[in-house]
Amino acid sequence: MKRIFELDYMRGIAMLFVVMGHILEFGLNADRYSYAFMAIVQMPLFFTVSGYLAYKDKEHEGMDTLHRFLVRSRILLVPLVVWSVILNVCKEEITCSQAMVCSGGYWFFLALWWCDFFYTCANYFLKRYKLCLFIDIVLYTIIYAVILLLRIKGINLGGLLPIQNVQYYFLFFALGLLMRKYTMIHKWVLNKYTYAIGLITILVAWYLLRMQSFPIYFLGGVGGVIIFWMICKEIPSEKKWARTLSVIGKNTLPIYAIHYLFITTLPQRLHDAVNVPMGFFLQFVIAFAYTVIVVILCLIIDRIISINPITRMVFFGESKKREW
Repeated sequence: MKRIFELDYMRGIAMLFVVMGHILEFGLNADRYSYAFMAIVQMPLFFTVSGYLAYKDKEHEGMDTLHRFLVRSRILLVPLVVWSVILNVCKEEITCSQAMVCSGGYWFFLALWWCDFFYTCANYFLKRYKLCLFIDIVLYTIIYAVILLLRIKGINLGGLLPIQNVQYYFLFFALGLLMRKYTMIHKWVLNKYTYAIGLITILVAWYLLRMQSFPIYFLGGVGGVIIFWMICKEIPSEKKWARTLSVIGKNTLPIYAIHYLFITTLPQRLHDAVNVPMGFFLQFVIAFAYTVIVVILCLIIDRIISINPITRMVFFGESKKREW
């Protein structure tokens, strides 16, 4: 399959937003409203792209779907456990609780796994009966109703089901699935009219962020996905900076897992280094510079680990070496 470079760019941008947002929040104590723009779009970008890539038209048999799910489970759950333990060792918070595995920002791995699980269940049914778009939407609506019921009942399986995150991000995951499967959905979502509406929506959502409204968050996230997808489609792949962004996008999971090790030691040290009054612009510049350093260090650590197939499997659950 031909590589879709805009998806790498989208994931790369989302990863930079994640790292920079954590630095602004934990390292510089920046006002959340000032960097909320990044928070609105970063995870919707991840989950939409993940849903888009999850759909495989060539999976004709149930065993194909099951094999893909087992591979994805290994890639998501192995780093969840391993890097959660490593992070807690660094923080000197060793316990025997399963909360040790689900702590910190690693909810992302679990939420993505649950989205993949629900999709696998739906896909088995859809592949078997070769149904239409309407049935797809009905089935995903039923799944979402189940997720909402779990949220209302407060069922989180002892922390193993981050139901609040799944409730929100499954919508973006399903959007990516439908865009990949149906060309007309792709055209409906990405066009000059939705771009204009998306730009207005994300600005309004940013302005109204303090209302803590689910519909505002969701519409802002959809607007962000549309804006950045269409921007990334226009990025020339031959540019060096585009290739750099692509490398980050191809390695988002290891960067996401490793960058928390730097965030845990960041606050006091960064405060000591830049303990001067500053406005948001200066905070943004410092955070961006530190983000570049952190991402480079994460990529170096990932390369060192991934050289050997055993360590690559132990730390990231991957049998094949990722391309750059």
